[in-house]
Amino acid sequence: MFTVTPVSPDLVQIEIGGKITAEEMSSGLDALLPLTKSMTDGRMLALYHDIEFPEAGAILEEMKRLPQLFSVIGKVKKVAIVSNQKWIRDMAELEGKVLPGTSIRSFEFKDRAHADAYLGTVDSDADDDDDAENFPV
Repeated sequence: MFTVTPVSPDLVQIEIGGKITAEEMSSGLDALLPLTKSMTDGRMLALYHDIEFPEAGAILEEMKRLPQLFSVIGKVKKVAIVSNQKWIRDMAELEGKVLPGTSIRSFEFKDRAHADAYLGTVDSDADDDDDAENFPV
């Protein structure tokens, strides 16, 4: 599974799970790349569910598009990776250290709200209003 959902003009959500096939990689990248083209301070929320090592064809598909993928690096400034798999989170943190101009942080699914806050997708005032409504009288 590789789905891409535009959330706003500068925020895209990708969701990846299982063993990625060449066809899934191709259609996922076909959806992702045009969305990032017009971004300047883009953000990405990446949700990874039980990832397995991708098929060889999927890796080749990604390799064929490396020049296009490198252009995404300059457009997406913040990435939040959400996964319960430690190796995915560790790889994300490593990428965050080597990719210039891109800040990458990783979170477990139980900390999804922290990922949203990191990307600035949570309205903190709304949380304050909820607390006020629940205040005992």
